[in-house]
Amino acid sequence: MRSTISFLVLALLASSLTVRAGEPAAAGGVSHGANACDPAAEAEPQPSEPSGVGAGLVLDEHVLTDASRDQDYNGGGEVTQSGRSPGVIGRGLDRALGFVDRESCKAAGLGGLKGRSTHAFAAGLLVFTPRDLAASGVVRGDRPYASLFFVSAGRRYASADSPVAYDTSLTVGVLGLAAAYDVQRVLHDLTGSVQPRGWSHQISNGGEPTARYSVARQALLADFGQGPWRADTKWTSAVSLGTVTEASVALNARWGRIESPWWAFTPEQDMYVQETQPVPPPISDGAPSELFAFAGVRLKARAYNAFLQGQFRHSDLTYGEGNLNPILGEAWAGVEFRTTSGWAVQYLARWESAELRSGVGSRSFLWGSVEIAKSFR
Repeated sequence: MRSTISFLVLALLASSLTVRAGEPAAAGGVSHGANACDPAAEAEPQPSEPSGVGAGLVLDEHVLTDASRDQDYNGGGEVTQSGRSPGVIGRGLDRALGFVDRESCKAAGLGGLKGRSTHAFAAGLLVFTPRDLAASGVVRGDRPYASLFFVSAGRRYASADSPVAYDTSLTVGVLGLAAAYDVQRVLHDLTGSVQPRGWSHQISNGGEPTARYSVARQALLADFGQGPWRADTKWTSAVSLGTVTEASVALNARWGRIESPWWAFTPEQDMYVQETQPVPPPISDGAPSELFAFAGVRLKARAYNAFLQGQFRHSDLTYGEGNLNPILGEAWAGVEFRTTSGWAVQYLARWESAELRSGVGSRSFLWGSVEIAKSFR
């Protein structure tokens, strides 16, 4: 979006994601070499990747967490298809993501994206509002109305015998469409809630294209226990460039009856909704269903947020860098259940520190999400 942001993110990418010479090679034990950044140069044949469909719904505080809070973050959702996309849009976006992955790998020295790659495609909506929905004018000091209709491609580069895995995503969409008001109006009609009256003041009102690229490096810290009753913990460093530009480092742990690989569960990777990622491998025949609790924390250094700062098109209410907190904290906890038939249900509660430095909008977020997915063998 801005030259200073681009230089900052490139520096953060190089410093936070580079695999040092003494570390295990990423995603399949790949060594540094001429083809280290080319997933097409895999030495081993690829088994068929798992396919599946999923839907995630993020709702504001009063629905899924604390009924006494109903402040600003309104919600969103997405539908995800795992496996190679059959559609023209999905295939084109995935090819673009593969190209950006290779160039990012070469520029940042990621140590190779040569491990087995799996794919996903998603479409969804994000909606933000101020606290006072009944106000028809600009609510200064609070966050502006904002929305994003988006499609996204995701890839995962992982191997069962490697302690490192990579997740990438490329998201394109449109800010400021009037259809966001229609969606919220229908939902508030159904729930009997106050109708929002300030959507004409939303960020990039009338529509403006936007894009975002993200890459995350997962590394296993430890796993405990034998058999299905066990625990694992990992740390993840990530950067993103575009609609939301930031770098982050996170810790996540889970414990319970676990059958999926440690890299297949990623609540630490989100941009208000879960990043676009493939479903986990199916549970083996004869194995028990998964049931585990999880929790984690993340520290983010944010350089730019289009939902608060706008882009190139005029917006009635935006905030400069001096009005925003550059360092943000995040914490989450939840539970997930996945059956041997491929059905999975997850509930997650997430807290994030205040994005605005002052004013009525200087308050933390607390929101809940529910995700339902079905994977196929």
